[in-house]
Amino acid sequence: MKIFADTANLDELNELLSWGVIDGCTTNPAIVSKEKGIDFETRMKEIIGLVDGPVSIEVTSNDLDEMLKQSREFARWGKNVNVKIPMGITGLKAVNILKKEGISTNVTACMSMKQAVLAAKAGATFVSLFWARIEDMGYNAEQVVTETVDIFDLHDFEAEIILGSFRQVSHINRAMMTGAHVLTIPTKIMMSLPWNPRTESTINEFLESWDTFEKDSKKQ
Repeated sequence: MKIFADTANLDELNELLSWGVIDGCTTNPAIVSKEKGIDFETRMKEIIGLVDGPVSIEVTSNDLDEMLKQSREFARWGKNVNVKIPMGITGLKAVNILKKEGISTNVTACMSMKQAVLAAKAGATFVSLFWARIEDMGYNAEQVVTETVDIFDLHDFEAEIILGSFRQVSHINRAMMTGAHVLTIPTKIMMSLPWNPRTESTINEFLESWDTFEKDSKKQ
């Protein structure tokens, strides 16, 4: 299982990369818009240079010609660029064309197994299912994802399944059980994953025991 950082913030990204657990990075217009006063191209190129794995950059149009224009431009920014294309008929057309041009794509905002299958058939490199938004509609995201993984395995689809749209740690716990290839996780949630109250109390117990040992040793 791969873990991608879901951020466009350089400080956050550098911190997470230092852990040695990040395999790629995803961005979208909403994430980038939080970075005030930046130049979009410059920031994306900075991220591309920092991350060894795939970096997803999303198009900002639903028009086919504009999608293709932006995708080709993004692809020139680095070999690890992965262009995010919105799910839909126009998006599928774009993915089909870009696949023939050798441009890696990530079909985003998939909410169902059938959408994921269509994206994979069109030639997507990655297919992104949105966990919390699936559950917002009243569906069981774990079931949707597990069934999608089973279908991909059954038919040997080359596309990798990315799970995103996480809002709490419990989503991560369940998502890790599905067999999806990639989890893209917001920084706030990532920062909470290493922490456990029992781990902290145990480590403090060990440190206190060692401190007592050292003090006693000095008295001898």
